[in-house]
Amino acid sequence: MKIIVAPDSYKGNLRSSTICDIIKVAILREMPDAEVLTFPMADGGEGTVEAVVAATRGTFQTLEVCGPLGDSVKAQYGLLPDGTAVMEMAAASGIELVPTGRLNPMEATTYGTGELLRHLLLKGHTSVIMGIGGSATVDGGMGMARALGYQFLDAQDEEVSALTEIHSIDDSQILPELKNARIRVACDVINPLTGPNGAAAVFAPQKGATSDMIPVLDAGLVNLQKRVGMLSQPGDGAAGGLGYGLRAFCNAEIVSGANLIAETVGLPAALKGADLLITGEGRTDGQTTSGKLCSVLAGMARERGAKTLLISGALHGELELFLGMFDYVFSISAGHTSLESCMSHAPEDLAFTVCNIFRLLKS
Repeated sequence: MKIIVAPDSYKGNLRSSTICDIIKVAILREMPDAEVLTFPMADGGEGTVEAVVAATRGTFQTLEVCGPLGDSVKAQYGLLPDGTAVMEMAAASGIELVPTGRLNPMEATTYGTGELLRHLLLKGHTSVIMGIGGSATVDGGMGMARALGYQFLDAQDEEVSALTEIHSIDDSQILPELKNARIRVACDVINPLTGPNGAAAVFAPQKGATSDMIPVLDAGLVNLQKRVGMLSQPGDGAAGGLGYGLRAFCNAEIVSGANLIAETVGLPAALKGADLLITGEGRTDGQTTSGKLCSVLAGMARERGAKTLLISGALHGELELFLGMFDYVFSISAGHTSLESCMSHAPEDLAFTVCNIFRLLKS
């Protein structure tokens, strides 16, 4: 029996690489002759670099860059065997780098993300995959662009730092290597740049914005779009408008994070001839069936004749919907009375669930 194990992380609890290890050990305990191939997965959010590097046997590197509020941070990125570089904007400009009491999207910048990208391009990595989940910023990628050589000027040709003050954008000093780069952005957010469903209105409150800040932030993004002169498209509102900034300033391509990561780690090829795909996530709900990672992988498996087994931390919503997407659906919940208890017992509960399932399959 050929089994492909390709879970997302159980966010805030277990990394996808750890989940792969637990599942593989449990399967082989009950079915020693099984062929088990593991592919830690991510969709562009937390754990993307770790998942891709682990699956491709790449290497980790670290660079000191400017953090979201100006402090220095050590940002990890990955180099893959084919020369592709993979990075997460959250490693340089992420919300987890800011203490809760200091969250302020009016001040947070993506400059460090630009520094990391500049470093990769100067090192000759013309193919870059960037995950943009988990940002602390709503600067439309202005900080990133400044690190790459763009200048944002007012009516007197003086440099400005606020989006609302931009009158013109000077690209005469941009990094030459940027022109030959292929930057693919792993993103499954479909929000536009501005408006009621845009970066400021939807995401800024999660980053510490007050109700008074939101219209100011949105006005800044409106002005940025006006000065760039490029229409918005779905996904531009991701990471506080960084999606738009990457398209405008780096000619980047925004693609499905699930598909991009799956293709990068070789999952579609591995599914050929497989009997079963095992995937999962921390919480499965209605969003899962709307193009999220697990549903995308289930579609890949179905196209190649493999069944899909979903094993998640918890199941919520209309359970019947899950059976329309996956062949088998399980939660590892074992009667714990609090979220903290569920999370602390997740490793042994996952192993127990997998053992039970494969005992049944054996019979």
